[in-house]
Parts: sequence; structure tokens; C-alpha cells
Amino acid sequence: MRTIAQPVFKPEISFAVEAVEERATIVHCTMTEFTAARIWPSTFLIQEDGVRKGLLQAYGITAYPNWKWLLPGETFTLVFEGLDKHCLLFDLLEEIPEPGGFHIANIERNKSDVYRLFIDE
Repeated sequence: MRTIAQPVFKPEISFAVEAVEERATIVHCTMTEFTAARIWPSTFLIQEDGVRKGLLQAYGITAYPNWKWLLPGETFTLVFEGLDKHCLLFDLLEEIPEPGGFHIANIERNKSDVYRLFIDE
């Protein structure tokens, strides 16, 4: 006859659990013209209250100082820190020390926090 060990239960242990909500804002950028482009780490989403959300990751585009040729209609994706819950409008700003950085103002917040923008250089 085989005996199966019964689990031993210890007195109830209380754990403090903190809910951590991970959020991100995703911006798909489509180029409208044939151009060379790159993304600088000094690219931000700026909420209407002035709070900046940093760039976490970029796909389909090279990071400064390297350039990538993009065809009209070609898309790259930028992933930023999540916008604050109270944010209704924000800007996308590539803050660089030379001409050519892009700035798209007054983007209306949506429920999905996924956006498609068209960029003409």
C-alpha cells in the first residue's frame, strides 16, 4: 500500500502586495517622403502639464548618429513611457542640437495609447 504525504499547512501569512501597472505609449511614424532619418535619444512625449515621457525603444529606424533611408509610406515605431492618466493632449518632440528634428503638437490622447503619425521632412 502506498502512502501519499499530506501537505503541511502553516498558519496564514499576510503579504503586502503592491499593484504595479506597466504602461507604454506606442507611436507608429510613417514617412511621407523619401528621406534619410535617425532617432535621437532626446525624443520625448511632452504632456500638456509639461511632464516628459522618455523614449524606451525604437523599431525600424536607426539611433543617432547612424542614418537610415526611408521610402514614402515606410513606418518606424517608437515606444515611450506611459502617459499619465490625466493627460489629454501631448506633443512628440525630437529635441536635437541641429535643424531637422520633428515636432508634432497637440496629439489627442486615445484609449489604446497607440498612435499613427505621418511625418514629412
